[in-house]
Amino acid sequence: MRNGVFNTIFENMLRILLLIDTMNVPANADRIAALDFICIYGKKCKVLDKNLHGDNKFGFSEFANKQRKITEAIKLSVRNSFVNVANTDQGFVYSISDRGKEVVKGIQSPYARSYVVGAKIVCRRFANYADDGILQYISDRSTESKEG
Repeated sequence: MRNGVFNTIFENMLRILLLIDTMNVPANADRIAALDFICIYGKKCKVLDKNLHGDNKFGFSEFANKQRKITEAIKLSVRNSFVNVANTDQGFVYSISDRGKEVVKGIQSPYARSYVVGAKIVCRRFANYADDGILQYISDRSTESKEG
């Protein structure tokens, strides 16, 4: 039986709401996509004990597609007033709205709890990284993965 929610824009939106709420600081789409990727593939990225989406050798190849899906998920979040958008000197940044916080409160599942625990660790780990530094970190782990 096919799961109609897995890896859809809607599923990505719910995950980024959890992430943005956990971050508690505005962030741009690149940072959100990169941190979400690390939350999902935490073991592969050498940050967490497990990969939330399981172990596979193609995880890093998903990153480019993930950035596109996260951008669409952010747009959906903004359209539904779950996320606030601000135009800054660094471009558009996104933060959780009160309506988004209500959605987050309603997301109760073992997966969501695991994601938030991982997101807290990931956000602390990369708090002092610039956006391009996080992208470089993912690129470096990808290169290591290919070599190993």
